[in-house]
Amino acid sequence: MNDEFCEIGGEVISASNLTVPKAKDLANAVENSDYASLVECRRKASDKEIIVFDAKVQIGQKTVHKIKKHERLAVVFEKSDTIMPDVLALRRNFPLVPHINLRSKEFPRSLCITEQHYSERKLRFTGATFLENIRNWLALTAKGALHAEDQPLEPLLLGSLGELILPSDFFTKTADSELFPITFIETGNQRAVLIAEQPETVDKNRSSFKYVAIVLQSTPQPHGIVRSAPDNLLELCEYLSRGNINLLRELRNRLIEWKEKEILDARLVIIVCLPKTRNRNAMPEKPELRAFLTVETLKKIGTEIGLWTESDGYLRYLIPIDWNKSGKKIQLYMLNPVLSFSREWGTRLNGLSSRDNRKITIIGLGALGSQIFMNLTRAGQGKWTLIDKDLLLPHNLARHALDGFSVGYSKAFKLAESANKTVDGEPIATSIVADVLNPLEPPETLDQLKEAFSTADIILDVSASISVARYLVYDVNSPARRISIFLNPKGTDVVILAEDEEREIPLDSLEMQYYRHLKNENCLKNHLQRNHERIRYATSCRDVSSTIPQDFVALQAAICSRAIHQITSNEQAFMSIWRTDEDQISTQRYSFPVKNSIKCKIGEWTLCTDEGFLDKAHEARAKKLPNETGGVLVGSYDMQRKIVYVVDCLPSPADSEEWPTLYIRGSRGLPSKIEKVKQVTEKQVQYIGEWHSHPPNRSVKPSQDDLKVFDWLSNYMKVDGLPPLMLIVGDPGQYAFYLDKIEYSSEMAAG
Repeated sequence: MNDEFCEIGGEVISASNLTVPKAKDLANAVENSDYASLVECRRKASDKEIIVFDAKVQIGQKTVHKIKKHERLAVVFEKSDTIMPDVLALRRNFPLVPHINLRSKEFPRSLCITEQHYSERKLRFTGATFLENIRNWLALTAKGALHAEDQPLEPLLLGSLGELILPSDFFTKTADSELFPITFIETGNQRAVLIAEQPETVDKNRSSFKYVAIVLQSTPQPHGIVRSAPDNLLELCEYLSRGNINLLRELRNRLIEWKEKEILDARLVIIVCLPKTRNRNAMPEKPELRAFLTVETLKKIGTEIGLWTESDGYLRYLIPIDWNKSGKKIQLYMLNPVLSFSREWGTRLNGLSSRDNRKITIIGLGALGSQIFMNLTRAGQGKWTLIDKDLLLPHNLARHALDGFSVGYSKAFKLAESANKTVDGEPIATSIVADVLNPLEPPETLDQLKEAFSTADIILDVSASISVARYLVYDVNSPARRISIFLNPKGTDVVILAEDEEREIPLDSLEMQYYRHLKNENCLKNHLQRNHERIRYATSCRDVSSTIPQDFVALQAAICSRAIHQITSNEQAFMSIWRTDEDQISTQRYSFPVKNSIKCKIGEWTLCTDEGFLDKAHEARAKKLPNETGGVLVGSYDMQRKIVYVVDCLPSPADSEEWPTLYIRGSRGLPSKIEKVKQVTEKQVQYIGEWHSHPPNRSVKPSQDDLKVFDWLSNYMKVDGLPPLMLIVGDPGQYAFYLDKIEYSSEMAAG
């Protein structure tokens, strides 16, 4: 070959003697191309075949890099076909350009034709397309268009022996002078993993380091300027000198200091921060980190850079330093530095536009709560306080986010610990092991709970407890928005109820509206149907667990995690049910409009309802005009707080008497309808009173007949210790509730 070109070795063979299929394919493509000509074929040892050819390159009038119209190239094919064919530019003065593969020798330069992994690329490999890929690479490189302006900068150095995991705040906290230890992990697959400790956590007097690291920073360099991989300390010194780093001087100065620390049996990791520019006149962009592991110890390094000599186990300083020793015998391995997983990484890798720093207090870290929490933690979202009194027991492992190493420990404590180990940097979670409903918790725990609620931006209730939800509405003093999430008994459905930002529609109002939709939507009639299979995991009467599949819980947790992003970015109240079809393995969402809450104080009781209920009652009246109509009221009680919830009204039974000035409620089919309401709502909604309408232009004051009905109602409800409730509906917007003979009307609300 001409002296203008690099030698590549091997014996010359004819194209007909090629045995590697892809080599034969490329040779055939070159011979049949109008834009390339075959020079020769070679075989190197028994496992490599090489196609040498001249490629015709389309060159414009203006070029950025000195690519010639005709370039000689060699493509090296491995017989094993496990790695990308190596494309070599044989011209000895081929320019230093972006997208060059790193090799132990600078020439011939290896062209990085594609970033695609070879296992994917070879599925569609043909000699003709590969030839065109090479020609296209040369043409784009010539005009400086191969690397797009919005494309990440090319690495300054490539290749590695293994990974070096660094703290996520490495760029902001690690000073040039820091020395910190490294933990070595043997992976068993011929690759090493080294983990750097945070410098501030290191015992400065520690003397048992096996690996130590130093950090150096160079001046900015243009990206993609790759020559060859530093193979030893001398070559690394020469490379870093371009960035104004005098590595030998740094090492000599520091080794003297480290000798006093008695850590010279450790091996050294040299971490270099390399700021990169898009071109020589551009401002530096995100720096590149590179790391090099020395084969020898610090003691041997000192000897090989002329700092001291070792005799009879003692080190004696050389005065003066032997400047001729420059570390050529200190072999290096390149490592691939990787920053630890941070909240910023989590946000970006989950495709979120911004990190949510709001404080979230979550109650209930069971199967669903634990998985929602870990999903959002991995997305870098929230600053968490976890509250749960339970321990992780063996049966919990069927569906919990924690693993067997946490059995016997507090769920909240171990989840917080797991999150803080998952996400590097400041702790993302703290835990409180407590029962929020137990007022006998120690004073310090009660103080922690009070602070967790009062300082929260969002309170997330995943306890599946109505009493906890009511406690959060009425007994927790906090401006935080409340969100309640729970599964139905079979685990096929998940429900999310979220207050509005101003908390004008609280959780208990949303709960009652949810019950009304269960009653009225046929598709949800089996929503709260129980799975009768229960498993006893211990001897106590309460030691039973449901048989909900983990895949259902994981699916519902994923839905909830995603929904929380949407809910918290919107100020409005929210109510939705996601139902999973067990047979079709599909999920359908049912969303319902949220109606404004209505609360009024009537004597010692509080009556709670919503505009949706009143609209329905007025619609029922309008359909029967000019006659009066009516029916029964269904709802719920909170006897602890003396609250009566009005959820819905049942229509007039078929045997009722309806006249323009008289209504007598019948009873045909009514008991079964009330029983169905109780069944659909899992006994949360029951009969609570009566309602009827008045004719047009009449007030909503009770008539004498109404008062007689109310007396009957009082005696009927007294048996169960419940207050009598009557609703009279008049002209649009007119209504009056009578609870325990005390009136609350629309006129009073307007006043």
